[in-house]
Amino acid sequence: MAKKTNTKGGKGKKPTKGSKGQKGQKNPKKGGKQDLVKVTKTERVFKQKTRPVPTHIDLTKEGSDFKQIVRLVNRDVPGYLSIGNGIKTIYGVSDRLGKVIDKVFCKKIGKDIKKIGYLSEEEIILLEETLLNIDKEVPAWMINRSKTSDGRSLNLIMADLKLEIRKDLQKLGKMKSYRGLRLQWGLTVRGQKTKSSFRRSGAVGVTKKK
Repeated sequence: MAKKTNTKGGKGKKPTKGSKGQKGQKNPKKGGKQDLVKVTKTERVFKQKTRPVPTHIDLTKEGSDFKQIVRLVNRDVPGYLSIGNGIKTIYGVSDRLGKVIDKVFCKKIGKDIKKIGYLSEEEIILLEETLLNIDKEVPAWMINRSKTSDGRSLNLIMADLKLEIRKDLQKLGKMKSYRGLRLQWGLTVRGQKTKSSFRRSGAVGVTKKK
């Protein structure tokens, strides 16, 4: 007796040469060669987050000398903000320090400006100088670097401050201090419980039955 072969649904059949599921298939329409397409990863473009304009502010009513964006120490500051709130968007400037810089700057130019967009080019340069040299105008306890390794008092901003913070953390790691080691391991530093919080990996301790 010959064995019956099941031909329904294509079961029991071996894939023949040139079938769809076989690797290395040649396309006769395109010269018998498979087209190769190089896939390149898209480049990451880091852009500064633009703050949306509040609905109650109408920029069309502003004058012709109004600047919608003011470039201040390599940072785009929205022109509808006040000087104190605009400076606060710069990394390294706190809310209180921004208000102090606003008062010091207005005293220098001899007038009050409600919006930073109405500053002229000369006034923007003067505001930058005031911001960079504010450590000479305010007491040491108001600035973020009151005592550097050189013994100076500085108020660092933007990349300079980030670099200085990174150096401090690297110094703690070289000292093998508790805080430095915990920071290197990615663990908490201030005594928090880590049983259920601060879990970063996908491992689950207990799974429920479905």
